[in-house]
Amino acid sequence: MELRERITEALKGAMREKDASRLSTLRLINAAIKDRDIAKRGEGGDGADSGVGESEILQILGKMVKQRQESARAYEEGGRLELAEKELSEI
Repeated sequence: MELRERITEALKGAMREKDASRLSTLRLINAAIKDRDIAKRGEGGDGADSGVGESEILQILGKMVKQRQESARAYEEGGRLELAEKELSEI
């Protein structure tokens, strides 16, 4: 199963299970992928009809993880442990 399909299925599962934190995280991932799809269409790149590929999705996820780690570190340094825990749970 393609990564994009797995994310969509996980999103549907989170909706059925009413898992708010998982649903929120999956929606963030889906939005980031769709933003990249739109940007790619604007660039007129090849494969624009099919959207971003597996490798680009993995790059997006890697970037999102790095952002969450940096945010968690900043929150911990600022004494905001509840926000740091939220960022780490999104990872």
